[in-house]
Amino acid sequence: MDLLGAPSQTLQEHTSNPGRVTSSPGGVGRNIAENLARLQQPCWLLAPVGADTNGTWLRQNCADLGINVSGMVTMPEQTTSTYLSIIDESGDMQVAIADMALIDQFGKAQLAPYLAQLQAASIVMLDANLAPHCWTFVTQNLPSQKLFVDTVSVAKAQRIKPFLPYIHSLKPNLAEAQAMAGTNLGPTPSKTQLAELAQWFRQQGVVHVYLSLGPRGVLYAGPKEQFIMAPKSAIATDQIINSNGAGDAMMAALCAGWMQGLAATENVAWGLACAHIAMLSEATINPQLTPQLLQRVLKEHPCQISHLP
Repeated sequence: MDLLGAPSQTLQEHTSNPGRVTSSPGGVGRNIAENLARLQQPCWLLAPVGADTNGTWLRQNCADLGINVSGMVTMPEQTTSTYLSIIDESGDMQVAIADMALIDQFGKAQLAPYLAQLQAASIVMLDANLAPHCWTFVTQNLPSQKLFVDTVSVAKAQRIKPFLPYIHSLKPNLAEAQAMAGTNLGPTPSKTQLAELAQWFRQQGVVHVYLSLGPRGVLYAGPKEQFIMAPKSAIATDQIINSNGAGDAMMAALCAGWMQGLAATENVAWGLACAHIAMLSEATINPQLTPQLLQRVLKEHPCQISHLP
């Protein structure tokens, strides 16, 4: 479950702030599944929930959205994972606490019954919340599967470093990528530095890298090309309501675009458009997201490309 605190005025530290607290279904993998469902892309969610009211509610909510929940496993005597975030008056996340102990118990015992379905899937999307033993099981048993990976956070991204050779498509942000590569390029790295950072992941075995650069767009590096794509005009600051779900929306769009057979430039444009849509909503996933809205945003907010050597 996601709990979101939003102040009524300028956020003040070390004191109580008047504002609103809302709850919504969450979890990186679940959020990506919901975005995929809203993009009318069939998807199937394997995830643990606790034996509590939140777990029951989450399962029903996912089913109502059209997500296949047959792989959602109830863990006895456990509480459902919870993510608490505080945003400031401009919608930017300032601090968060993630209670994710439940997912550390999720792995071989829960996934083995679904191995045939995982092997037959078009792609398998994983996030870095998964425990190392879970990653080991997946990579050992799905050696030829297209693994799409969201790095989640700087701390969690470190978990997947040993598994980079197995990853088909990776979407880190700049802080996560630098932490994984063991480098510090400062607040405004050059295009050359960014290209070298993306190529480091390619050298580790990642086939496609989608390096999220915030307002600077996305750097894509793949077998045939590399480029930076960004909207021609940045989204106005006063239009951003909540940036929390932008990364999840982008990852879902990259997955959907790949399954639709899009070229790399189209795929990244989809990712940027869905991130844009996500930031216009107070909810982590914009309930207005549809394939039609995605196409409209692509037309109304075109992107520009900077090719890299």
